[in-house]
Amino acid sequence: MSAHSSTLPSPSSLSAPLAPPAALVAGADGGVGHALASRLAAQGWLVLAHAATPARSAEVVERLVKAGAEPLRLEAVSASFTDLDEVAWMARHIEQRHPALDLLLHTAHAGPSERRVLTANGHERTFQVNYLAPYLLTRLLTGALRNARGRVVSVSSTLHRGANLAWSDLTRARGYTPLSAYAQAALALTMFSRALAEQQPDELTAISVDPGSDDPDVVRMHRWATTPVEHSSDIIMQLSTPAMLVRNGAFYEGLLPGQVATAVEDSRARARLRLVSDRLTGLS
Repeated sequence: MSAHSSTLPSPSSLSAPLAPPAALVAGADGGVGHALASRLAAQGWLVLAHAATPARSAEVVERLVKAGAEPLRLEAVSASFTDLDEVAWMARHIEQRHPALDLLLHTAHAGPSERRVLTANGHERTFQVNYLAPYLLTRLLTGALRNARGRVVSVSSTLHRGANLAWSDLTRARGYTPLSAYAQAALALTMFSRALAEQQPDELTAISVDPGSDDPDVVRMHRWATTPVEHSSDIIMQLSTPAMLVRNGAFYEGLLPGQVATAVEDSRARARLRLVSDRLTGLS
């Protein structure tokens, strides 16, 4: 058609615009989570920004919009990870609205607590917030992730390598320490990432990563230097990019696959953890 032609293209020749990829950022009110939500929105993703309460998730969206994000590409979702019923409700709400989910980022976490605290569900708080809630959320959204051949990226820790699962005392009623509770949750999450990848190898990608931390309590346990939020979010962003090939089920230290605990490689331990996790989260 020439520049002077008045002929308009027929409707059939106009292709419908593609829907933007959808990403759920669990913990979007935290430093790394907020940075990732901002970067995803800037790249044209539809971002589901999660925080523990409606007010906090709405505040996240407001901050993102003020920073230049397109409001129509943002959605506030909320659930306290200390309440598994709220997590289940949020997952079902998201699945109804977004039957195809391209990316799930688990950045929400509870730092190590000096004293043992139980949730209303009766679980040790670190174990529930850092593992059971992400487990439940992921399991309930697996269908949506499979529909998009999506990716799950979970923030774990190299501390999992020195951890053990206290099968008879996962709430750590005996001999609780901040390190043992935090490392146990990281081990369980790393094991789950491996199991999820093996169960759905052709339908979704699941990895775990230690990108460093700016949490002083976490840094103190690692005995490492503080990692700036910008650096940690850059690592996770690269691993989340569909164009970046990753080793499905792997644990990453930064951008490279890292060593894992023996339990991560143990298929029987992973199967046992799934049975226990289904029971503790009400899936069985």
